[in-house]
Amino acid sequence: MYQILMISSLYIVFKLCDWIIEEVEEWKVKRNILSNPILRYEYYKGSYTARKMKKLKRMPYNEYLKTQHWELAQSAVLKRDKNKCADCGCSKKEKPLEVHHITYIRRGKEKLEDLMTLCKDCHKERHFISNVFE
Repeated sequence: MYQILMISSLYIVFKLCDWIIEEVEEWKVKRNILSNPILRYEYYKGSYTARKMKKLKRMPYNEYLKTQHWELAQSAVLKRDKNKCADCGCSKKEKPLEVHHITYIRRGKEKLEDLMTLCKDCHKERHFISNVFE
């Protein structure tokens, strides 16, 4: 009887620990969302879900660039950088501007610091340099 009671108690403790871990993870995710302007907008708009963010990370990059999430990220970065290339300083009136991923690690939940505005020529140059040194 004592053994069964002890096993039941351990089971309850393990379930409680699992629940606490899930709550902490949920809190961490929510904290990350609220500190990221792109995700915060999607969260309050109701379109953010952890499942959706995982899907964004797994989808082919060309498809990802067509998503509403990427459009929001692009417009936020272009606005932050005042529609000017971070490398040469040209404006969108002079050359077409693109948004460059500095890192792809957080794809789908990028921070604005992960992205930068570049003109088409500077963007090609960045990718050429990174391919040469990899």
